[in-house]
Amino acid sequence: MKFPALHICTPVLSCLTTLVFSTASMLTQAADSSLVLVNNESTDYRIVVSAQAIPSERYAAEELQTYLQKATGVRLAIVNDGEPSTAREILVGESKRLQELKVSLPGAKLGSDGFILRTQGGRLIIAGGKPRGTLNGVYTFLEEQIGVRWFTPELEKVPGTNRLLVAAQDRTHVPVLEYREVFWTEMMRNADFAARHRQNGNHYQLAEKHGGRFAVYHPFVHSFDALVPPGLFKDHPEYFPLIDGQRKGGYVQRCLTNPDVLKMSKERVRQWIKDNPQATIISVSQNDTFNYCQCEKCKAIDDAEGTPCATLLNYVNAIAEDIEKDYPHVRIDTLAYQYTRKPPKTIRPRPNVIIRLCSIECCFAHPLDACPSEANRRFRDDIIAWQPVAPLLYIWDYTPNFAHYLQPFPNFDSLQTNVRFFVNHGVKGLFEQGNYSPGGNGEMGPLRSYLLAKLLWDPETDLERHKQEFLAAYFEAAAPKINAYVDVMQRQVRDGKAHAHIFDSTKSAYLNDAFVTEADAILAEAEQAAGNDAVRDRVRVARLPVWYVQLVTNRVAGEDRAALLKKFLEVARKAGVSNISESQALDAWAAKMEGK
Repeated sequence: MKFPALHICTPVLSCLTTLVFSTASMLTQAADSSLVLVNNESTDYRIVVSAQAIPSERYAAEELQTYLQKATGVRLAIVNDGEPSTAREILVGESKRLQELKVSLPGAKLGSDGFILRTQGGRLIIAGGKPRGTLNGVYTFLEEQIGVRWFTPELEKVPGTNRLLVAAQDRTHVPVLEYREVFWTEMMRNADFAARHRQNGNHYQLAEKHGGRFAVYHPFVHSFDALVPPGLFKDHPEYFPLIDGQRKGGYVQRCLTNPDVLKMSKERVRQWIKDNPQATIISVSQNDTFNYCQCEKCKAIDDAEGTPCATLLNYVNAIAEDIEKDYPHVRIDTLAYQYTRKPPKTIRPRPNVIIRLCSIECCFAHPLDACPSEANRRFRDDIIAWQPVAPLLYIWDYTPNFAHYLQPFPNFDSLQTNVRFFVNHGVKGLFEQGNYSPGGNGEMGPLRSYLLAKLLWDPETDLERHKQEFLAAYFEAAAPKINAYVDVMQRQVRDGKAHAHIFDSTKSAYLNDAFVTEADAILAEAEQAAGNDAVRDRVRVARLPVWYVQLVTNRVAGEDRAALLKKFLEVARKAGVSNISESQALDAWAAKMEGK
């Protein structure tokens, strides 16, 4: 895709140019081991791909060609491996050239997303596992060696240079998380952008050229109603949970020890696989409610195993066993969520079962592994218990306030620590749920989605550097003030006295009068510092959370309130904001606030 010319502020240009030229400086001292890809608008290099390259390998070569030209002004030719070899080539993907050089890819180790980055003689090799490894390798090379940054789908940075050198390389990179999904609108609305951040989750429209998705769900989650339809309650109440001595219909769980429920579920799962051959994961997961069965059979199993997860996992295992021989590539996914979060004493998930542990009750102001709150202690106990018994352990994590999308949420300090905590406890897949509403632009949405993508690809990355680069590019001259605002927000919880949960009210302790007053003043200064209309609009969107708190908590009144509400709605609508919370549209909220 073609990007418009964009002004990038001096701090980012300085930072990224330093990255390129500090590398060049190092290479000058070891020129015999480095490659000069471009020098003074001239090159001896070309890009080589296999004549049988898969679409993502071909696209990887095209992306490399495009960004090398943006960086140097020189367009390298792309040729296939049927042409005679030359001394100066960039080899993209598996090809005859690698065979000639006796370079073999460690396929089993690389999986679908890993890659090697190597210099050999006068050649640069970027090749990886199929279908996404080579493309991931190209994007990693462009970021780390060229200094390319994709801040938003509309805002990228490509440092310019007339002498492009690449140091000697010999690395193999396999992402620690096999499944990476930042579920924020800002990441989901553009497939090229998601691919460049090496995301591979279910909700991205990743095409063949991107290597498709690692996780293709059907259905996505909370599937009991689809497995055993609610309409069956009239004729078969025994399929539904016994609660307080009565079978209950409606939005409830199912009686998971009922043999007919299991038989029907097996048949439905097989039909789903047949109807959706692209699916790699089938969701057999509880509804988003409690209301689970307490009949004699269900209760006996749950009591013996110490958790209602016991009947659920027995049921899920039976379905997984039924399909594993016929569909060895398909996994069954279930939730360890709310009442099922604690693992059973003896029942273990089968090898083709994904346990997706959910952190919904936790405090997110402080790291999960250190926060003294009871909710976090219980979650720590649960993940520690699941780690040795669930070889396919995924996490469903939460990163905004779902009751108030446009409200300050002080969780920046814990983002990286939490991702590291998950990885250190055997997690293989991470779903970071955010503001996924059609209009996006939740509180600091562009920044949050960018930082989360960096963490899912590399939990040990320098997150503070990424944050400062983003702020400088996105907010330009206003960046220091935006950074100060984020710091003031985080200071409200750093002493550990106030916690932050995903359904907190606008009267939470960390939204005190002193914070709101100081934050409003800082953001007003940020707006004054904005050097152009585009940046000023971004700053005003960043101000929406503080304005929202002022409005909802009646910190302004009379004509001042009416004026602030008008300004709030103008900015929100111009930015395309569609939702004020997970369940309430902006327009409905506005009508209520305006007294209509």
